[in-house]
Amino acid sequence: MRRYPSKILLFGEYILLLGQRALATPVPAFSGWWAHSAVGEPAPRADALLAFARSAALAALDALDTGRFAKEVAAGLFFESNIPVGYGLGSSGALCAGVYDRYAVRKSPEANVLQAIFSGMESYFHGKSSGIDPLTSYLNRPLWINNRQEVVFFQAPVWTGAAPVVFLLDTKAPRQTGPLVAWFLDQSEHPAFAGRLESDYYPAHQTLLNAWETGDDPVFWQALHQVSLFQLMHFQPMIPGHLRGIWSGCLSGGQAFLKICGAGGGGYMLGFAKNKAAVQAYLGNYEVVFPFEQHAMVEK
Repeated sequence: MRRYPSKILLFGEYILLLGQRALATPVPAFSGWWAHSAVGEPAPRADALLAFARSAALAALDALDTGRFAKEVAAGLFFESNIPVGYGLGSSGALCAGVYDRYAVRKSPEANVLQAIFSGMESYFHGKSSGIDPLTSYLNRPLWINNRQEVVFFQAPVWTGAAPVVFLLDTKAPRQTGPLVAWFLDQSEHPAFAGRLESDYYPAHQTLLNAWETGDDPVFWQALHQVSLFQLMHFQPMIPGHLRGIWSGCLSGGQAFLKICGAGGGGYMLGFAKNKAAVQAYLGNYEVVFPFEQHAMVEK
């Protein structure tokens, strides 16, 4: 039974849509897979899956056997998953990867072709999609994304110091991706916001990516501070109000930093810490997941 992992966009959230470089990585601790309901029992979420199978978004692609998809769902097939929905881990991306893997008329080996197909598929859920979430899930490899189209496999670096501890903070707040994406794209059309991105955010973000790629410990933390501060100041709808104080406290302490996970606004927030003690010290009252550890250990 093949599993389709969730993903984290470690770097490049939102600005990926504007052509900036991004890094996505699968998170196998959370995944989805195909299953069948017991004879005589209705399949979970069958109506929603049938609506997807019969959607104009899939029909327009001409790449899937949507008739067989709908028929098998009606016969009890469903997509089981332990990926939390609306948490920035790509639950819809894992579903799209599973649908393509099972129902593609002809599977393409080309990453850019796959990304275009996945973008069209996932647009059903979000209105606009880069296609990176399902592509990462389908290929099950960390991916650099350049200029929205060029995809390159990423090799983990050897760090000059201790590797950062990656964690996810559970905001316990719901969110919707579509309105947040629309807000960002609208803001990016305003000269003042676009100017701040160009002058401050893009350079800090590129430095952050370069440091992660080379394992440059001191440069990474300095650039991460700049990126986290910029998001706190200028990506306000993406940061729940009850987190702004602790976000600011992390910036002041310099041992752990928060940034948006996926669309933000709720679900998980992404964090990097110098060690686990810093996570406990600054975020001890929140539920925290360490997604790259075995079984995605949860601490409170």
